[in-house]
Amino acid sequence: MTVIIPKEVYFTVVAACVRFANKKRPKEDWKEASGIFTGKIIEHNNEKDLYVSAAYPIMHDTFNPNDENVDESDPRTIIDGYEYSDEDHASFAMIDEEAFARGEFTVGWWHSHPGFKVMLSGFGDRKTTISYQAYNPLAIALVFNPERLIRQIELPQKAGDPVKQLRDDPGFKIFRMEDPSDRYSNFYEVNYRIDGFENTEQMVLMGQKLAIDIANFFSGENVFEFYDKYITSRITELNSLLQGVEEYLLTLTRKGESHRIQEVLTNQTRDIRKFIAETFIKVENIRAFTNYLEYKERSGIIPKIDTILAKWDSVVAHLNSNLTEIARKFAF
Repeated sequence: MTVIIPKEVYFTVVAACVRFANKKRPKEDWKEASGIFTGKIIEHNNEKDLYVSAAYPIMHDTFNPNDENVDESDPRTIIDGYEYSDEDHASFAMIDEEAFARGEFTVGWWHSHPGFKVMLSGFGDRKTTISYQAYNPLAIALVFNPERLIRQIELPQKAGDPVKQLRDDPGFKIFRMEDPSDRYSNFYEVNYRIDGFENTEQMVLMGQKLAIDIANFFSGENVFEFYDKYITSRITELNSLLQGVEEYLLTLTRKGESHRIQEVLTNQTRDIRKFIAETFIKVENIRAFTNYLEYKERSGIIPKIDTILAKWDSVVAHLNSNLTEIARKFAF
């Protein structure tokens, strides 16, 4: 059986995991991210493949299943090492409903191992995987390490083991438990295919680029505050540029250099449009990155992001009329 993963599903896992473990954050503040997959079984030639249609980020935490201080007999070590909130459980229910409406269902889970080996580690990872396989024997567990993708290395399981060099690796492995009724049983790797790329080299390069963009523009919990500050500053700067054009032309007029007005206006307009084009790329990133928010965040954050982006859109929409008005003032 092969697990089929579309490009956007892969990007969602990369983005959601890198968001909480990247070079912009101190390593001691790195957090694990986790979520679930929905999809369906595809049958062909008497064989079954698992098609993953969507990845949903659910939560993040600092739990490290390799921590020697973790007591696996402690009942506080909840199912997968994370304590899901009421909001998270509500998210699971809504995601299930959405999947059912599409003729799909939950097909497994994913989580990150930021800075340590990709495997099913400890009691929690295995028990969680068993819980999914109990309802669907073909359910999967994907484990992703941002450093594995970015540095193309497999980190050792314990101190003293060698670091393994990789090539064209997406940063993850997919696992399934051999015996879903026994949390002490072994796990094994599952074959997969990532669709949407020309080749594995392109996949890795695009995954690494996304990881850089996420670290720079989607890092941590306060994404809306960051976007609000960014867009507000761009609006302020754009208004300042427009005011600067008018003041520049006024100075030329006072100095008796009106013959330069058209040239200066053309050059200044070009610079302003370049500024807008640069901002447009960031705005499109903001819109795209909302897909990588945790499910429970979306209803609260996306409307606020839409509001701040609407302010930018409004300013840009009036740009031509503002430039026309400036040109009219200094027409000769």
